[in-house]
Amino acid sequence: MPKMIFVGGTGRSGTSIVKEILATHPNAASLPFEYRFIIDPDGLVDFYTAAWSPYLADRKVKRLERLLHNLAHEPWRHRLLGRLLRWWNRDGKILSPRSYHGWELNRHLPNFERHVQELINRLVEFSFPACWVGTESYQRFPQVYHVAPKSRQELAQTLGSFIQNVVDDLLQQTGKRFFVEDNTWNIFFAREILELAPGAKIIHVYRDPRDVVASFSHQRWSPADKEQAAHWYRDMMLHWFDVRASLPAGSYYELQLEELVAYPQAILQETCEFAGISFENEMLQTDLSRSHSGRWKQEFSDEEKETVQSILADVIRLVAQ
Repeated sequence: MPKMIFVGGTGRSGTSIVKEILATHPNAASLPFEYRFIIDPDGLVDFYTAAWSPYLADRKVKRLERLLHNLAHEPWRHRLLGRLLRWWNRDGKILSPRSYHGWELNRHLPNFERHVQELINRLVEFSFPACWVGTESYQRFPQVYHVAPKSRQELAQTLGSFIQNVVDDLLQQTGKRFFVEDNTWNIFFAREILELAPGAKIIHVYRDPRDVVASFSHQRWSPADKEQAAHWYRDMMLHWFDVRASLPAGSYYELQLEELVAYPQAILQETCEFAGISFENEMLQTDLSRSHSGRWKQEFSDEEKETVQSILADVIRLVAQ
C-alpha cells in the first residue's frame, strides 16, 4: 500500500492549511480539492459497512458506480449550468447545482475510470434482466446486479486494492513517494480507512471550538445560526472522541491549529515524525496568518457568547486536556 496521510477534522478547523503544508514536501503528491469517493455517502466506506441482501446489494453497488462516474467526469452542459447557477445563486441555498459540480477526477487521477470499471467488475458477479418494486424509476431494460455477500476482510481487500491502484498510478505519474489528502470528515471513518488502507496515518486538526462555530456561520454547507452550529460541532467532536477510543495506538495524531501557528517548526517536525516522513524547510513557507484565531470574540454578541459557551463547555474542556 502506498504511504497515505489522511488529514481530517470537523471542517473549518485548519485541515486545508495542514494539507497545503504537507503537500509542499518534495516527495508529496496531493490534489487541489477533496476527491470524496472514500467517505462520502454512496462511497467506498458506505458500501463497505452496509448490510447485505440481494436487492440492497444491487442498489448499493449501483449508487457506488454512479458516484464514482459522477466524480470522474462532468458533462459540458452540467458544467455550464453549474457555473450559471453559481453566478446567480452563489451559496446554492435557492437551487442546488448538479451533485459534485466541478469534480472531474479524470483530469487529476490517471486511469481513474479504468480503475472504477475494474472495481465494479470485481464486485458484480453477474447481472440479469429483472424489475422489482425498488428498481430505479423509468429504466429501459432494467438489470439487477448480483453482488455476493463477502466477509469484511474480503471487501476490505477489494476496496483497498482500488484505493491502492488509484494512488499508486498518481505517485508513478508524479514521481512522488506518498499521498496527502484532506477530506474534511476523515476522522469519523478512521477505523474503516485504516482497514481499507493498512499503514495509513490519520491526522486530526482541531482549533478553538468557538472559532469553528464562528466560521461555520459563514459557510453554505453548515448552519448559519450559531446555536445550531454549536450543537452541530459538539455532536461531531463527541463522536470523534468515541472513534478515537477504538483506534490502535500510533495510528492517529492530533494537531492544534493555534499551536501550529505559534510554533510551526516544532509542531511540523513532530507531525512528520508521526507520519514517517522527513521534515523539510519548504514546509515553513506556508502563510499561517489565515487562521483568524479569536474571531469569535468580535463576531459573537454577548448573548451568543453565553449560549455557545454553555453548549460547548464539555467539548472545550476535553479539547484543552
